[in-house]
Amino acid sequence: MRRLIRRLRSDRGATAVTFGLLLIPLLGFGGIAVDVGALYAEKAELQNGADAAALKVAIACAKDEAATSCLSANPTDIAGANDSSDGTEDVESVAVDTAANTVTVTTNTEDIGVRHPLASMIPGIGDSTVVKAVGAAEWGQPVRGTTLALAIGYCEFADHPPQEGVANPTKILVQYNTGTRRNCPGAFAPGGFGWLPSIDCSIEIDVTNPWVMSKPGNSTSGTGCSDAYLAELRAHGDTVFIPIYDDFRGSGSNVEFHIQQFAAFKITGFKLSGGNAYTDPGAPSCTGSCRGIQGYFMKFVSIDDAFELGDGVVNGAAIVRQILP
Repeated sequence: MRRLIRRLRSDRGATAVTFGLLLIPLLGFGGIAVDVGALYAEKAELQNGADAAALKVAIACAKDEAATSCLSANPTDIAGANDSSDGTEDVESVAVDTAANTVTVTTNTEDIGVRHPLASMIPGIGDSTVVKAVGAAEWGQPVRGTTLALAIGYCEFADHPPQEGVANPTKILVQYNTGTRRNCPGAFAPGGFGWLPSIDCSIEIDVTNPWVMSKPGNSTSGTGCSDAYLAELRAHGDTVFIPIYDDFRGSGSNVEFHIQQFAAFKITGFKLSGGNAYTDPGAPSCTGSCRGIQGYFMKFVSIDDAFELGDGVVNGAAIVRQILP
């Protein structure tokens, strides 16, 4: 027993030495756990800012490619609009390509950097690290995609400008009952509005192959566009793409529409049958034999990857969406 006690006394202080030797790797692991985590958090915040800034510029370009907010997007202004909570975010550059309809935004923390006090105790590692993120977006006019199974005459669209950003948008009524004909230049099917054959109220349309078969009459039978389906769109405040036609050919059950472009329409009310349960009192009324939809046109609404985009934006709806940089 005495020998054992003497041996333990001779090892006194070994724990302190061992702890001292392990302190450096412990600090290193702490730096990895804490400081690297902070870098990832800052990277995520920068990425959010870059994505938001890219979408902001793309929206400006979709509205007007010649606008200052598109061609001469100011990185300082965008940084102020998308600044991070800790004030370290800065927009380094904004690259707009109007030929390809894309914008790329780079953000960084170059002025301040992200400090890592624990990791800096390890030799060779500095006090801070500059973090960067790149976001990109594109804009364009949809030329192919799945839309609502109905078509609206061009005059209805041209006479009612988009209400994008308007506090109190002016709502309209588009009738499709067969006894109505708009006084428009060119030949238009009765009502300037036509159902398209479908099973679920949606149809894929390609404006490069623009002639589509219509579903004659004012009944929604054979279109899949039930009261319940449109009521859900109305309740959720959805904006849908609707094909716009500028001509038609044939007659009766053989009518075909010539689709010119897509328009974005926010449905606020409708009347498909005899009831008025879903009509909007804030829009022109649809009573009696009237059949139609109420709402207003929008300029751009979608970030849907399912749509194929064409060059530029003429006068229809525009799609703005994020892309890989």
